[in-house]
Amino acid sequence: MKVIAMGRVEYKVEQVHWKDEPETRLAQLVEILNGFAQEGWRVVSVDLMAHAEFGTKALPVLLEREVKL
Repeated sequence: MKVIAMGRVEYKVEQVHWKDEPETRLAQLVEILNGFAQEGWRVVSVDLMAHAEFGTKALPVLLEREVKL
């Protein structure tokens, strides 16, 4: 994870991992993304393209939140 602050907004990229249960994959993703929201993060994008560096059970998610001054 890398956090970058730009102006009044900070960004970070998280790798979202899930259990190998295809029937619950969407519910797992929603739970994880809601966890980020509870921490004050907004989802900017979810990259659904396959990337060798992230593996088959991980998605890179770009998050942002306002910096508290």
